[in-house]
Amino acid sequence: MVHGLLDSSIAYVILGPERSLGFLLSDLGYDIWLLNTRGNRYSRKHKRFHRYQPQFWDFSFHELGIYDLPAAVDYVLARSKGFEQIHYVGHSQGTTSFFVMGSERPAYMKKIKSMQALAPVAYWDYIDSPIILTFVKYLRPVTLIAKLIGIYEFLPENDVWRRLGNKLCSFVFQNTCAYFIQEVMGVDFKQFNTSLVPLFTGHASSGSSVKSLWHYGQQIHSGGFFKYDYYNSWENRRRHGADTPPQYKVANVDCKVALYYSKNDRLTSDIDVVRLRDTLPNVVLDYLIPDPLYNHVNFIWGNDVKTVINDRMVEIMRKVDNGEL
Repeated sequence: MVHGLLDSSIAYVILGPERSLGFLLSDLGYDIWLLNTRGNRYSRKHKRFHRYQPQFWDFSFHELGIYDLPAAVDYVLARSKGFEQIHYVGHSQGTTSFFVMGSERPAYMKKIKSMQALAPVAYWDYIDSPIILTFVKYLRPVTLIAKLIGIYEFLPENDVWRRLGNKLCSFVFQNTCAYFIQEVMGVDFKQFNTSLVPLFTGHASSGSSVKSLWHYGQQIHSGGFFKYDYYNSWENRRRHGADTPPQYKVANVDCKVALYYSKNDRLTSDIDVVRLRDTLPNVVLDYLIPDPLYNHVNFIWGNDVKTVINDRMVEIMRKVDNGEL
């Protein structure tokens, strides 16, 4: 189970044993493996680099897909005797990195029994979050300045930032913080428990690399799903074998895929997901949430997430296990 950008493994247990997918699947007898992707507060060690070195932060969802996810899949299978495949659940960036893995290392698709894609992110031509679009407009110069002054981490993990975040989203300002989250992700206060904002933000703002944000920024209105652009033909040739970055071969993702998406998700347009659906060769479920206000974080934090999403995912996994899909 793989979380989204700036999130952590807490995403799949944060709502407790009655609603969170991690608990529900555990109660059904599944072994649960919760991944913390590199760079978040629970995944900050490296065999060669310290987290204060720029080399540590030289990654985006590309490296997660071609290195980290395959290593995690192999690790889980090596410790799951008698099993040759796993079920995969990803939210947001957890889907992006999976599509990278399938595109670049398609042999791993034979190790995936099913892939449940929550608010899947690949194509970003119809994203309509005003805050994100404004942020991305200035992201390249900000990224260059950050690099010049030695900042490679987004939402630095230190006492100053932690205290600031806790104060901004404390019980005193939780309504303001909730409003900002909704403006970014899609407004839906019916599904959002404002009283839990301090808990959500305390765990969700877990950090990542500046490069990760910029790689996503490059996808916006790009017309495709591209590898990282170094804005240098020599570096692009060295990394990609071409002057410009090539697209990921999403058609290589031939495992069983279930798609869950919504119309009010400002980070994943339903139009972009339909394009993704039409590219994937083995979609077993194409589920557009009927609720017109369902947004990007409701797939994890929504008050009705158990009945709207999680129960449906459990049923898909049961059908796959029984050979019905």
